[in-house]
Amino acid sequence: MNRIKQLRKENDLTLTGLGEQLNLPKGTLSRYENGIREPKEPTWQALADFFNVSVDYLKGYGYSKGYIYKQLDDAYKEKWKDPTGQIMGGSFDKTVDAYLKQAKIKKPSKIDKNFWKANFSYLFNTPNINRLLTTKDKYSDDDIKLMLETTIFFNFNGMKQIIDYYEHQSNHS
Repeated sequence: MNRIKQLRKENDLTLTGLGEQLNLPKGTLSRYENGIREPKEPTWQALADFFNVSVDYLKGYGYSKGYIYKQLDDAYKEKWKDPTGQIMGGSFDKTVDAYLKQAKIKKPSKIDKNFWKANFSYLFNTPNINRLLTTKDKYSDDDIKLMLETTIFFNFNGMKQIIDYYEHQSNHS
């Protein structure tokens, strides 16, 4: 099922209001929302542009950037740990802190969605994270957090910097 209705409601719009914005009859939008009628590609694109999402996401595939940013924020704040043990160093927050230090990015006292957007938007240029935007597969939150941490981990200029950072952190804990 597509996400037109969900996005319309999230944006506090009525069918009439959305129709006025896009110059579409509310009856047509209702049929789109309920899967009775399928929009043509230009209409899909106009709707996606209006809601600032990809066409695939609007069609019901993948995850939104907002959801992925929320996973970043949650993993950092809950000090999420990789259950597979694939990432050395312990927890998501340490990987992010090491990346920030290596990239010379000052960590603010309050980390919010704007922080993630400003400093981690590069993640969407990587194949694994970009794939999340259009996938038909379903992933657990842990799977997504592991993909995020792995991508951040491998984005360092030098792996030695990571090892040095973790050793320094464990000596001061």
